[in-house]
Amino acid sequence: MIEASGNFLRECQMLAKFSVRGFKNFREKLTFDLTNTGKYAFNESEIRNGIINKGIIYGVNGAGKSNLGEAIFDIEKNTVFSTMTLGSQNPPTPLTSGNYRTVGYTGPIEFEYEFRFDNDIVRYKYEKESEYEIISEDLVVNGKTILKYRQGTEVKTDIPEANGFDFSRMPKGKSAVFYMFTFIRFSRNSLLNRMLDFVKGMLWFNCLRGRNETSGYMLPNDLIEDAIVKAGKVKDFQKFLEKAGLQYKLSSRSRLYLLPNNLQKEAQIIVTEMNGEQVPLAPLLSTGTKALELFFYWSMRFSEVTFLFIDEFDAFYHFELSTTIVQLLNEYTQFQSFVTTHNTSLMTNKLMRPDNIFIIENNRITPVCNRDYGELREGHNLEKIYRNGGF
Repeated sequence: MIEASGNFLRECQMLAKFSVRGFKNFREKLTFDLTNTGKYAFNESEIRNGIINKGIIYGVNGAGKSNLGEAIFDIEKNTVFSTMTLGSQNPPTPLTSGNYRTVGYTGPIEFEYEFRFDNDIVRYKYEKESEYEIISEDLVVNGKTILKYRQGTEVKTDIPEANGFDFSRMPKGKSAVFYMFTFIRFSRNSLLNRMLDFVKGMLWFNCLRGRNETSGYMLPNDLIEDAIVKAGKVKDFQKFLEKAGLQYKLSSRSRLYLLPNNLQKEAQIIVTEMNGEQVPLAPLLSTGTKALELFFYWSMRFSEVTFLFIDEFDAFYHFELSTTIVQLLNEYTQFQSFVTTHNTSLMTNKLMRPDNIFIIENNRITPVCNRDYGELREGHNLEKIYRNGGF
């Protein structure tokens, strides 16, 4: 039994390092090292167990900010999980985005994850020929290889629960690691189960291109406003909007939706009072407020999240609202969260630290404290240094 050395605590599940090569614009190996922390005596809650817990990622257009998020979430393609698009009041539809393999790159597409569970280290490395075709896998626990798989050869394992397990029926190109989870039940405190638990809690979303896109295990087949109403969160949503400076008096009512095959479904929508009448909220929302609604919707599930990545989270926000959202995310210390942005007003030690503000460029991602500027202190104006080319 490959058991964790400590107690099973979600707070101790973290992604420590991630590497990728051959995916999208990452022709050379890029490593996102979250153990590279500095000795700063402020915003200490943004570091947990010696690992970066919160972060903001900057980079010029095309540098790879979005691609980094997609690469980290590639692990979900190895599982039974899927990637979907969630509309404001529309059911999910599949999401695909651009070339998978780096143009001109002919080698295997490589992904490597290092997870920390209390004092234990789990490394999962795999190579792909294409988006859904795995050609090799290695799973290492505390320095010991417990699974090795090469396409076309026998799967080798040193996992007690997998003794005698028949991998011969595993479909070609699929993950041997996650194939085991289909048929083998590991104990709750097993490190393999904890890795699966972490992957289940990973969530990526944005609100761009006129739709709400998301990737993760927790993909519900529901409608956003219907879910908010049924969770009894309408008044909480009203207070959330008030914090953002938006004054609405919200309530709800039912509405019939036309489904395929001319079937109808009754769902709840949110309405607001306007000139003495109750009108649907959705048509009144700006693009930025729709993004706020999506954030609130997912925040209802934050207790289940282990790792959150929001791409261009404030593309439609006023800068003050961007600050409010970052402050709110910083309060959720039980999971890691990273956002991408072009908003340099967030590059401040009042919100972050020099070791969790990242710049991605030229196939590298590094925190600003490692950008050859010299020693950074709490009083430094990071935004000014960045704008002046100091990083």
